[in-house]
Amino acid sequence: MLFLINISVFSKVLDIGVILENNSNCSNNALEVLQAELDKNFIGTEYSPRITEKFYLTNHNIQEGVNKLNSNKKIDAVFILTCAPFENINNINKNKFYSIPFGFGEKQRIAPPNVNYIYSKLDLKNYIEIFKEIDGVNEINVLISNMDSNNLKHLEQTTKIDNLKVNVINSSEQNLIDSNNKGIPSFLIDFNENIKPLSYSGLNLEKEITKRLRAASLNYMFFKTGRGMGKIIEVDEPRRDIYLNSDIASAIGVYPNLIFLQEMSQVNLKKTENPKLTLKGAVQRALSSNVDLLQIKQDVFTSFYNVKVTNSQRLPQLSANMNYNALDDRSPNFEQGGTATNSVNSFLKLSQVIFSDQINASVYIEKLALDSSRKQYEQEKLNVIYYVASTYVNILQLKAQLEIQLSNYKLLKETLDVAKINYRVGSGGLQDVYRLESDVASSLADIANVKGGLRSQELYLNNLLNYPEANTYTYQTLEDIAPLFLLSDNLGKNFSFESEKTKKIEKFLIEGALSNSNTLQQIDNNIKGTERQYLASKRERYIPTVQAFGNYNKNNLITPWGQNSNQKFADEYWEAGISVSLPLISGGEIYYNNKKLESELKSLEYNKLSVKNELAKQVLQTYTKLLTNFVQSYTTKISADVAKKNLTIVKNLYVEGNITITDFLSAQTSTLTQELNYVIDNFNLINSTLQLENLYGKSSLTMDESERKNILNTLQREIEN
Repeated sequence: MLFLINISVFSKVLDIGVILENNSNCSNNALEVLQAELDKNFIGTEYSPRITEKFYLTNHNIQEGVNKLNSNKKIDAVFILTCAPFENINNINKNKFYSIPFGFGEKQRIAPPNVNYIYSKLDLKNYIEIFKEIDGVNEINVLISNMDSNNLKHLEQTTKIDNLKVNVINSSEQNLIDSNNKGIPSFLIDFNENIKPLSYSGLNLEKEITKRLRAASLNYMFFKTGRGMGKIIEVDEPRRDIYLNSDIASAIGVYPNLIFLQEMSQVNLKKTENPKLTLKGAVQRALSSNVDLLQIKQDVFTSFYNVKVTNSQRLPQLSANMNYNALDDRSPNFEQGGTATNSVNSFLKLSQVIFSDQINASVYIEKLALDSSRKQYEQEKLNVIYYVASTYVNILQLKAQLEIQLSNYKLLKETLDVAKINYRVGSGGLQDVYRLESDVASSLADIANVKGGLRSQELYLNNLLNYPEANTYTYQTLEDIAPLFLLSDNLGKNFSFESEKTKKIEKFLIEGALSNSNTLQQIDNNIKGTERQYLASKRERYIPTVQAFGNYNKNNLITPWGQNSNQKFADEYWEAGISVSLPLISGGEIYYNNKKLESELKSLEYNKLSVKNELAKQVLQTYTKLLTNFVQSYTTKISADVAKKNLTIVKNLYVEGNITITDFLSAQTSTLTQELNYVIDNFNLINSTLQLENLYGKSSLTMDESERKNILNTLQREIEN
């Protein structure tokens, strides 16, 4: 113990400088890995290495970084964690250790004895031959870092693939942009995370970083302890861990098929952050912009004007009238020189309805129709809220399923790698490889199926919100939206089938649904309107229509004998009076119209009763489903957690060769099923809440706080009574 304390107290600190890519996640991660590897490899020595200075590159100006770190006399070693070609580096200080761990290609000529270069050879055919399987692809750009132009050219010339032109070029952001603009798929071999999202596909080098930095720190320890460091270290070829960037695939119109995807271990990179769409934001957008809702809102205005039109029949009416008369000279009323053979009589008529039961009934019925239009609009608002919220929830469910399927795919791919290694070393059979390859293909098909469902739901959501179809969003999580819903938690925690408490809750829900039902209120308006029609029809023979009128007459506008040709009365005069209309016999239509209205009333009463019964039934069924989903969500979570723990154990046993592939796949299938069941049941709970709120006639997403409290207080009183 004293010896170890001695070492830790008196060890010599080694200041280390590091050259990094600017704003690169890869470089920041590499920094942590490097310090950890240095700590491990220098244990037991007299040295304690510490990273004390960092130089961040701009435009790959490595030489500037080398010069800057060389000027610091305290710096004992320089680690160049960048991907620029080694040929750009000179001015090596013989008193410092230099390591360039991220090399590719052929063996470099390293003159200075204090430079450690770590690289791996590349068999490009091993990585990019799968591009032949993509329809329409006959050319590919391979972009590689840390390679001089001669080696790039040599690699291009030696990589021959039938029917596929391979261009090997230096990796850079501009080269990737040019490749995308030309519609040519790119394959990136580079440690620079900044340009990774611009590539169509490439190697995932995260695990390669640790391997390279372990070798670099080990050689630095050898250098300092005089054990003879390796100037040029060739490491194994990078793992065939290939990713696909679906954003770029969509942008250049080159879509991979299942055969290509089966070779992928990372199906997607993190996408560009989409605009945030909250659930409440989606609902508010739909209420203001949904086309179907706007149409029904316009129908309310139409009904409003219908009331105005019908009511205006009771207001004064002014009409202009004109009659043309031609008198046959054979008529006994014809007197030569007395009456004109033809004439035009005109008059202005001003009328005012004093009383008309039919007009009064029409105005009343139109007002009821206006109220029904408003109720229909309110119901459509509830429906739109339900459609938007349920679609939003379905998208969250599919996203959760996608995460599970991607995790399952990754697990199967890793296990397939193990099976292939086992087969090569003779500790496993080829049948294991075949079975896992089949399951990997099925897993990809499941991923594609979920993605298809996700895209379909987003298209429907955009249609509801009246947004462009191509829009996609960043969504809230289930944990974010669950507290928004008033009924799910308050009803679920009072769970108990067929108990007195449940019956009270059922009564509360049914009474609220019947009271809030817009459909029932529309039927009530139809009943009231039909009753008013029936009353007006029964009165028609006994209550007359009374109308006042006044006429201003202008006769003989056209006459061959001139004004006042009859020499008795003036051609212009007024007349006024009251007209009374009372139908006595009208062919029986009044009688039969009464019978028709009586039949309509009975039909509406039966319809109202049927709607009430159906609504009560749906409320009870949905409430029962909510309780069932509440229980299933709880139990499937337990099953999913247990299955995941069991799978971890089984996977380790298979890797160690203690169980067969059949045991592993059985555990894997069970875990996948249980996880999916939990996700489905969890989201079904929210969906059943949405259905119940729609039936109840109130939405948590549009309630203010006082309304929420009022409903909860009413529910609590109902339960406690």
